[in-house]
Amino acid sequence: MKKRPGLIQRIRMGFTFAYLILLLPVLVISMAVIMLLSLGRLRVFGTRWVGYILGKTSLAVAGVKVREVYHEGKKPEGPAIFLINHSSTLDMFAILAMDLPRARHIAKKEIQYNPFFWMLAKLTGQIMIDRKDPRGAMEQLDQVYRDIRRNRNSIMFAPEGTRSRTGKIGPFKMGAFHAAIELGYPIVPIYIEGAYELCPGGSLITLPGTITGHFHPAIDTSSWDRKTARKKMPEIRTMYQKWAGELEEPETDSSDGDEALRTEMGR
Repeated sequence: MKKRPGLIQRIRMGFTFAYLILLLPVLVISMAVIMLLSLGRLRVFGTRWVGYILGKTSLAVAGVKVREVYHEGKKPEGPAIFLINHSSTLDMFAILAMDLPRARHIAKKEIQYNPFFWMLAKLTGQIMIDRKDPRGAMEQLDQVYRDIRRNRNSIMFAPEGTRSRTGKIGPFKMGAFHAAIELGYPIVPIYIEGAYELCPGGSLITLPGTITGHFHPAIDTSSWDRKTARKKMPEIRTMYQKWAGELEEPETDSSDGDEALRTEMGR
């Protein structure tokens, strides 16, 4: 049975919302000043630090810590397609707190209904698409891919397309896999553990605790075509289901090594 938030947690969430209401306009103004004074040349710097501050401090006020585990031994540096499972409002804040290198996020156009989030997204170069207009979204993404490739940026995708209301891994969409082919980027799977337990589905009430981002080895896509991507997509989704404990994972001799890495990273 899930622990229900008590009065203290609800009061804490009230402080968190108040903090966000105050923080967002400050970040928008700060980013606008950085862009204006540098004539746009410091966008990468501003985007990185504005995102990190938004994610890290908002979670801290809510009593949530973020931990990172690198199953390949180090954080990826080059441009990549980052994939995350999406089951909580906290996922996006956690990803911002993890400070993915030069990452741009695919956001729903509906973000415009929050003017501060919309302005911040525009100033930091995030990608907003209208999912109700698939053809228009694809044309927009063609231009986006050219800009992404030229600037050697990465893209963060939630391949489920929307938050899972049950915490289970939902069906994957092809967008991230098409992007990997178009850009020639590797896919870096990130499994977010613990966010659903603290703030499930569409809830805004958050329990204190820890979210862990598991960075798994990059998947080379350099030889992929669309047929290959359609074959690989369910295989990668199965990986997420195993990490989530939804499927039994066969025992391997490397389990001791993985456990040692988790222990080392947790020190």
